[in-house]
Amino acid sequence: MRKNALGFTLIEVLFTLTFLFLGLLTVLQVFPTAFNLERSNQSRSQAALLAQEKMETLYDQSYITVDAGNVFEASLLAPFSSFSRRTIVSLVDGNLLPSATDVGLKKIEIIVAWPSLLPWLPKQIQINSLIVSK
Repeated sequence: MRKNALGFTLIEVLFTLTFLFLGLLTVLQVFPTAFNLERSNQSRSQAALLAQEKMETLYDQSYITVDAGNVFEASLLAPFSSFSRRTIVSLVDGNLLPSATDVGLKKIEIIVAWPSLLPWLPKQIQINSLIVSK
């Protein structure tokens, strides 16, 4: 073999191809992760909007018509059929502790849940607010 030969040896070519393949494989792993993250963020945004929508519906009612209780909507209308929503309205006192009598304060809790990739661990978002009698 000549010492001044031009070109690459087989070992150099294999090393370069392996290095390029590993780099490409690393870059390609980013795409599914980014897609899952985007889908998760989209679901969280939709859940927040569904919770806010229900809260605004309750705000539009008078204090007297907002009844204390617990309402569970197992499946919302399409395209939000994978979401469920729970609305809890409770009477509270001035210290925001549960009260048996109406002192003019009601606490509203809205919880919107949706399935995750782990079926035993559903994801959810919760918003709370108070309404007062006028």
